[in-house]
Amino acid sequence: MKNFRNQLIFIKLGGSLITKKKPHTADFKKIREIAKEIHEARKEKDFRLLIGNGGGSYPHIPAQKYKTAEGIINERSLKGIAEVQDAASKLNRIIVRALVDAGENAVSVQPSSVCLTKNFRIVEFYTKPLEIFLEKNMVPAVYGDVGLDLKQGCSIISTEELFVFLAKKLKPGKIILMAKVDGVYDEKGRVIPQINKNNFSGIKKVLKGADKIDVTGGMLHKVTEAIKMARENIEVNIIGGEKGNLEKCLKGKKVGTQIKNF
Repeated sequence: MKNFRNQLIFIKLGGSLITKKKPHTADFKKIREIAKEIHEARKEKDFRLLIGNGGGSYPHIPAQKYKTAEGIINERSLKGIAEVQDAASKLNRIIVRALVDAGENAVSVQPSSVCLTKNFRIVEFYTKPLEIFLEKNMVPAVYGDVGLDLKQGCSIISTEELFVFLAKKLKPGKIILMAKVDGVYDEKGRVIPQINKNNFSGIKKVLKGADKIDVTGGMLHKVTEAIKMARENIEVNIIGGEKGNLEKCLKGKKVGTQIKNF
């Protein structure tokens, strides 16, 4: 791939941000708003873009029902793979459609077709088509999906796992993780402007004590995964989904919590 590291940005759309609690219900207004902000920023600033989205209320129910995260454990597990993959792909198609309608040449990249995991971690990822899409300045969109696991039979491939792998391979200049919260909070509920190797140990203690834990492991897990990306000399930003935040961050303004210098 041509070296446009400083022009490449990853954006993760958190599942709770783009879906509602009711099963298989997308927040179409928020998705269209995000797509518009992306297009407006791309008109003003030259950068390549890779999108990733969480599953939210789409694949969560079948994944829980069939215990897909545990691997192939019984005769119903194959049905679970099919149901989870179908649900996850439906949400991704909604996002891709919104991006296309906003003026972006977005294309879906299905992780379950290009990735293999082993003990729930990605070990193979055929990235060549994705790299060509980026070279052509299109917008590939990956997403949290089910995958084939060489040891356990199947696994859940989270968007964070995809980003950690792709960050090492593609070396983006910036990664933006969008969530329902405005960033990482301290013990007084204030947004921490930056997390780095000097202050993380203290912040980690606060996050461990947080009582708001989501199904993907809570904020401590998100920060830990973000640090893995930051170790590739990448600036990672955790920002809220409030209107205007994404466009500001894409244009280089400080929003939310910045994770760097690890």
